[in-house]
Amino acid sequence: MSTQEHFRAQYRRLRPGWRDSLVLYREAVSRHVGPGDRVLDLGCGHADWLAPEVAGVGFIAGADPDLDALRRNRLLSNRVAAVGERLPFRHGVFDVVVSAWVFEHLEDPRAAICELRRVLRPGGRLVFLTPNAWNYNVWLIRLVPNRLHDLFTRRLYRRQDRDTYPVHYRLNSARRIEAAMLTAGFRRLEFHLNGDPTYVGLNRPLFAVARALERILDLRPLQPARVHMIGVYQLAGG
Repeated sequence: MSTQEHFRAQYRRLRPGWRDSLVLYREAVSRHVGPGDRVLDLGCGHADWLAPEVAGVGFIAGADPDLDALRRNRLLSNRVAAVGERLPFRHGVFDVVVSAWVFEHLEDPRAAICELRRVLRPGGRLVFLTPNAWNYNVWLIRLVPNRLHDLFTRRLYRRQDRDTYPVHYRLNSARRIEAAMLTAGFRRLEFHLNGDPTYVGLNRPLFAVARALERILDLRPLQPARVHMIGVYQLAGG
């Protein structure tokens, strides 16, 4: 168990009912992916988080710029090395697009949202998980140059350097997401903000500080600054 997962388990005991953002994302995927659906996992990399949620789908494709990561992903029916701004798929081919930890990396978010609109059928759904640019964790990350993210990620979270990519945070506020989605013809079905003290709480003193910050962010006026956004949007016409 990593240090982050250790403190995450502690937080669950200290705060009954709390669930981490990946669990909330997977639950949202489960609610909106049905048997026989054609699914695109945008930015999937090698992760197999969604194995139970996509077990009954008709088809699942993965798009990611990291071809080596795609080759290690065992869930996919089809793999393409591509970025969200340029997807090599036909119009209206997918019922659902799922995307975790991708919006923060988009160089041209509006182009990417237009591409997602193009490859989704009318009434298709987009389910995503992404950091919130208004949260203190993101402020701290933005102080670190992109060229040093690999080093910090390896030291703090014990991830492989290939799991880190440049971040831009151009689609990482509720307001920006809503504006981009409405412009592209999507309507909001679900939107959740979730806190997590374990990104900076990687030892006992820091964990105590991060828990105190989470209590502050529980205040209603400050809840829009929680660290993660989990959303579901539906394309018009279904």
